[in-house]
Amino acid sequence: MSASLPAAAPAAPLTLPSPQAYYPALTGLRAVAAYLVFLLHFRPASLHEGWANRLMGQFYVGVGMFFVLSGFLIATRYQGSVQLTRPWLRQYLWKRFARIYPIFFLLNGQLLWHFYWPLRAATAANSLTLIVLSQSLLRGFSRTLKFVGIPQAWSLTVEECFYLAAPLLFLAWRRWGRAGAVGFVLGTVSLGLALTALCMGRPALHGLFGSYHHLFNYTFFGRVLEFVLGVALARWWAARPAPAVGPAGWQWPWRTLAGLLLTSLTVVVLAWVHPHDDWYDGLLLPQAVVLKTVIFPAAMTLLLAGLLAERSWLRAGLATPLLQALGRSSYFFYLFHIGTFSIWWKERFGWGNYIGWQFLATVVLSEIGYRLLEEPLRRWVLARTLGSPAR
Repeated sequence: MSASLPAAAPAAPLTLPSPQAYYPALTGLRAVAAYLVFLLHFRPASLHEGWANRLMGQFYVGVGMFFVLSGFLIATRYQGSVQLTRPWLRQYLWKRFARIYPIFFLLNGQLLWHFYWPLRAATAANSLTLIVLSQSLLRGFSRTLKFVGIPQAWSLTVEECFYLAAPLLFLAWRRWGRAGAVGFVLGTVSLGLALTALCMGRPALHGLFGSYHHLFNYTFFGRVLEFVLGVALARWWAARPAPAVGPAGWQWPWRTLAGLLLTSLTVVVLAWVHPHDDWYDGLLLPQAVVLKTVIFPAAMTLLLAGLLAERSWLRAGLATPLLQALGRSSYFFYLFHIGTFSIWWKERFGWGNYIGWQFLATVVLSEIGYRLLEEPLRRWVLARTLGSPAR
């Protein structure tokens, strides 16, 4: 008879929502996040100075909103069924691939064609290398190459890293509870630090893990907490007790109000600090990095908890049919807002002119692109890989 060490007590089982559960307010919030990123990149020329310009200069927080939302939605759909088996991983990874990659490949390829075609003999090898790194999303690991192609698509490398790591996070949390989640965060950050220490200062690597600022501003290894907070929110939502309801069936939306106040306050503090933003490294001031990657995501998690659990004017507004449609096309908008159309707009009207009309045109074209390209492509890929267009 062999002796064995006692196993660690697993986390309490969750009563998980349906994997197909739909949260209208969160879909509307996706549109808000995408539009914040647009306003970061395209500000009216008249706002060259002043507080309005400084505030809009902090709207990179829209990307952090996407990361927390992604953590919540992926956990809601998959944490109850996760298995490290070939059939489960095949289905999971193909669904994630079909959701992100086909429309990126098309739009990014269009922009690369604009810049690199026709290939010149003297630079063909270099151009082809950049094209492959850009289309494969490997460029997101490089400090100097992450903006090749659609520049904002650096965040897709972060997103895809989360997709690959999420099953391990779900299993660690299921097996060891919060300690497993903390260990996952610390292990991920430590791996990023080790890779940066190993690669930094090596020109032959072309910026691969080229600086610690790049690590914490632009990679999954430095921004893992944002996704984990979203996963924590999904677990809270699954295990929440019945809400206390007032006599008129109304509940004071304290999470919504506090989350909205704290997210807004974080943006104001960032504008007041006015941190220097390096083209390759992002925010350089450590306090600003903490505000962006720790404080703001924590406040956003509180706001999302309110939108899930509380009735409020904000939840009602985000759940309107218009915001639902805009939220569904927000990924196309995010990829499309800097690309061949914005280049044409700048050449035709100049930089910072007619921003309102540019925004409306981008919204309309994104809605058309979602309906005619993104969604049909996703369904086509899934039908030929899994035999089903399910999400």
